[in-house]
Amino acid sequence: MLNNAIILKTKVTLLEGYETDFTASLFLPDTPAKTLFFCQPGGGNTKDYFNLGQAEGFDYSFASRMCAHGHAVMLMDHAGIGENAIDDTHPFFTPRQSVSFTVQALKEFFAHPAIADVKKIGTGHSMGGMMVTLINALLPFDAICLIGSNAGGLDWGLQEDDMHYLEQPEKLEKEMEQRVMNMFKAPFINYESGGPSLDSVTFGAENEGAHALLMKVQSSLFSAGGYMSMIRGSFRPEVNKITAPMFIAAGEHDLGLPLAEAPKDYINAASVKSMELPGAGHNSFAFSAIESLCDAIDDWTGAVL
Repeated sequence: MLNNAIILKTKVTLLEGYETDFTASLFLPDTPAKTLFFCQPGGGNTKDYFNLGQAEGFDYSFASRMCAHGHAVMLMDHAGIGENAIDDTHPFFTPRQSVSFTVQALKEFFAHPAIADVKKIGTGHSMGGMMVTLINALLPFDAICLIGSNAGGLDWGLQEDDMHYLEQPEKLEKEMEQRVMNMFKAPFINYESGGPSLDSVTFGAENEGAHALLMKVQSSLFSAGGYMSMIRGSFRPEVNKITAPMFIAAGEHDLGLPLAEAPKDYINAASVKSMELPGAGHNSFAFSAIESLCDAIDDWTGAVL
């Protein structure tokens, strides 16, 4: 785990005049950065999913590995999660509103002298991939990297009423609060008995040490983000705004749309490179496949940026 983060902080204006501090952690390589990876986690995890650390003599930290390759890495929690917690009295907000808060902070954070002039790669795991896609529509990245994430939704996790919102982004945006509260009952939820399990390769880790690292980064779920990411076509307008090169990776035992089908949604991307991670589940950073993944991502950035 990297511990030498530069902590960035700024004031963000939320809904109805609410204000709060947003923070991010910036890790720099020993030499001038080749690029910056801006990273957001999936639902139920903090930003430190990208900096899991070491277990049983193996480095499971994306941030550590990418810094070793000469890249800068910025980790940031979603609005309302982890270090970017929001008062419980704040009104309900949708994922699009959430990323508008994030973008306020990023416009300042991306001006940091160490990274101001480097190419920026939006990087998201699971739900975080959707959030990065939404951010890209407001603040375009030079490339996008999705890990365990795509635009295919999770039809198998939906109820019959939810199916009426497939490919209906405007309708869902208007009725988001009603649908989210129907499924999750609260804007942010904690699963007392949830989290990664060694009994499941899809939702777990490759060994007890990696599993323990995953448990340390568990957080509440941004319910609207989780819901929207499950609805196929819910962020189609933002998907279609991606014109940058893309890298899409998925574990061999991942969930969601099969990797071979994922690129078809990104009709305007400059290019799409796909990679399957042998033996890995959805929490692919908690598997040894993270080593080949980071090597491949480094090679990809050199080729497209």
